[in-house]
Amino acid sequence: MTEWKYLPILKWKQGERIALRNLKGDQWDGVVPLIELQPISAAPNFPSLQAALPDYLDKIAKDLVKALPEGTACAIDTRYVSTGYTKQAQLLYAVSLRLGKLTDRQILPVITSALAQSEAAQLERIAEHFDEIIVRIDAPSVDVAQVQPIIELVKDAFKNGAVHVVVDQFSLVGKDYKVVATAIKPYLDEAVASKSASVTIAGGSFPVNLIGFKQGTFDIERVEWKVWKQIRKGSAYADIRYSDYCVTNPALSPEMDPTQMNPSVAIRYAADGHWRLFKAGGFKKGAPNQYMALCQLLLSDSVYTDPTYSYGDKCYADAASAKLGNGNPSSWRRDATNHHLVLTQRAL
Repeated sequence: MTEWKYLPILKWKQGERIALRNLKGDQWDGVVPLIELQPISAAPNFPSLQAALPDYLDKIAKDLVKALPEGTACAIDTRYVSTGYTKQAQLLYAVSLRLGKLTDRQILPVITSALAQSEAAQLERIAEHFDEIIVRIDAPSVDVAQVQPIIELVKDAFKNGAVHVVVDQFSLVGKDYKVVATAIKPYLDEAVASKSASVTIAGGSFPVNLIGFKQGTFDIERVEWKVWKQIRKGSAYADIRYSDYCVTNPALSPEMDPTQMNPSVAIRYAADGHWRLFKAGGFKKGAPNQYMALCQLLLSDSVYTDPTYSYGDKCYADAASAKLGNGNPSSWRRDATNHHLVLTQRAL
């Protein structure tokens, strides 16, 4: 059975893919990524998807092979691939099966609570080909009383397989972690009572964007981390595993025209209980040394670890000494995500 202590949820954008690729050796211990695949450029009907999926999945498979060491499992969530398609169970089955064959990696299909409720009769087909799956309870849209019935719907199909449960709180931006911890306990109680293979609590509290933050240094609370630590104080939750969205907000970001965007040069640096945000001016037509100045500020801050801590930390040190340039939004996300992954994995 697949074991993890950390289930990072990734949107599978370029920066996150490269961040994962640069985890080394024991930095992978206890880590199983959950990947939310991005939308496909195809109409939500069978003929269109049948034509577009081969190239779409070939690209994802190549990236997965580069990012995941041999023998590493990953969970696949297809909720965003084609939201208008009426047969989501069929889509999850086809995508998961194909990626498993193309990558030679163990794939754990992710069954959302909505999928379990709407297409329960179609889950047996997935069960025929996969020994383990994850049922993902969307806490904001599911009543506590629905938790065990949803899990039982999945277990009825996976009679001989392992069913893992993820209780996902989604966005926790700006929330009080003690209030959140109290509110989520009934969901965890139901999940634990289901006697599933494992129970994981997930959530994310990084803002959707940095609008509203002026240039300077700010601390942003890692609410989901504090909720997990608060929850774990109770003996009934000693085996609850941890999941987060790294330095990304849980919401799916809309596709934006890059020519119309001018993102701020910034560093999102994870620490115990918070991220330290270092923010400069706009990327386009900004000073060429903005990122170098931010990295120098980071290296002089007590929150910084050292260049050997992670790939991301080495990149920060190189940029501070002008060995790297200003970078771009993808490379900033790469370094921040890589550091976040290593910090969290070690803390667990």
